[in-house]
Amino acid sequence: MSHFVAVTDSPAGDDLSTERAVLAGIHVEKVAWHDESSLGAAIHSADAVMCMHAPLTSNVIHSLSRCRVIARFGTGLDNIDLEAAKLVGIPVIGIPGYCTQEVANHAMALLLSWNRKVVEYHRFVKENLWNESRHTTGNWACGPLTRLSQQTLGLLGFGQIGRAVARRALAFEMKVLVHSHRPDPEAAKGLDIEYTTFEDLLGRSDYVSLHIPLKNETSHLINARTIRLMKRGAVLINTSRGALVDENALVEALQEGLLGGALLDVFERAPLPADHAFRTIKNVILTPHVAFYSEDSLMELRRRAAAAILGYLGQGPQ
Repeated sequence: MSHFVAVTDSPAGDDLSTERAVLAGIHVEKVAWHDESSLGAAIHSADAVMCMHAPLTSNVIHSLSRCRVIARFGTGLDNIDLEAAKLVGIPVIGIPGYCTQEVANHAMALLLSWNRKVVEYHRFVKENLWNESRHTTGNWACGPLTRLSQQTLGLLGFGQIGRAVARRALAFEMKVLVHSHRPDPEAAKGLDIEYTTFEDLLGRSDYVSLHIPLKNETSHLINARTIRLMKRGAVLINTSRGALVDENALVEALQEGLLGGALLDVFERAPLPADHAFRTIKNVILTPHVAFYSEDSLMELRRRAAAAILGYLGQGPQ
């Protein structure tokens, strides 16, 4: 009897051609569900599960009767109850590294857009304005700019993406500070970076970029207390997980002028609610959780996720 791989949701929608090509001879099917109960019923008899955002809760995982592996289309595993999976002996696999270039580029694109006021100047020109005021007042439109090579970027986390961001920032001659619970001297070898404490990084950085996984201990890592440790006027960049940041505290800090800005691709709730304060605050740049995206990264993600499944169903884990 052919194995059954249930796909709960996918970055390619209903297109499973890549997954089916890798898992040739195995039945791969997109299942329909709308809540915890229907999700459990839909994947109950699956030999493997592929998911993206579907909430694989303890109840759902305990309903699986013959599942050998769960693979997520992504890096983080915070939508999967890992303790429940461990209890029933089902390995859970993420796909690290598939979008390293894209996320690193997006983080730097946000930083550069802020530093050079690209969004503001774009709107300025679209409104048929120019820099005439500087001839009479001496002031430039949209305010003063700072030289990037005199700015410090603090990286919280130094995995593959953090390291890629560091290399890009160094190419722009920025000073780079890093805080990581697992310092990696080999990864830092040859890079002009400085490992430091969490508190010191917050206090010295002009930009703080988050590159850490979402866990119980990192939820709301950026909150009212830690924001007050940050350099006044600093800019927060988050292309990692929305729940790393207490958004209410961030809104207050932006409104009070404690922080200069926030450059955000991820949010505690997605899509961002229509009435969220971020939509009206001027000193933010927002993108709709697309830092991971390119056609190439999604194809790599799909191939590697399917190959991971094949390893467990065909010839043991690889």
